[in-house]
Amino acid sequence: MYQLKFNEKICASCRQADCLLKCQYMTFSGHKEAHGEMMKIMKGKDSRVLSECVTCYACEEYCTRGNHPFYLISERREEKGRFTAPRPITTQWINMTVMQGKYLVGDVKDKALSCCYIPELGPLGAGEIFKDVASAGVFGAEFMCPAVHTHFARMSVIKERLPIVIENYRKLGVKEVICLHDECYGTLTSIASA
Repeated sequence: MYQLKFNEKICASCRQADCLLKCQYMTFSGHKEAHGEMMKIMKGKDSRVLSECVTCYACEEYCTRGNHPFYLISERREEKGRFTAPRPITTQWINMTVMQGKYLVGDVKDKALSCCYIPELGPLGAGEIFKDVASAGVFGAEFMCPAVHTHFARMSVIKERLPIVIENYRKLGVKEVICLHDECYGTLTSIASA
């Protein structure tokens, strides 16, 4: 099973706490409070962040040390049963994204262009920058990074499905995945060996 790449020492020694201080949805009085809340989360204690986080993913981008606070917050929410949506909605997303053998694979060689589970992303993979991979698109739950489940505090779904997604890419001979969705890239580089 893939493990969260989170280093407690990096977080404990952080002098910025930008992951929380720059959050657009929560307010902290300063470094001491923000860092204190992250220390609570890191140690598995209760924190207001576990209730107030809107799962925007920005803390992942704000962390200047690359320590993946968003995934830790999502993991702790699941551990504590602090789910972000009503159970029927969460269940719907889990069921809707289950692998059913209905996927599309383009002319994939050693690189694949991931459209995740969002067909509207496909046309974005055009132009000069994508000339070598534009026809190498993959789409469907079998190739979808399950990052959406972080928004429902269901890291267990990611940990269950991500190894299968990685294996599906390996079966195609893919050595590099170009992600059109930032959360897919974040998941593949934070949790999986991409």
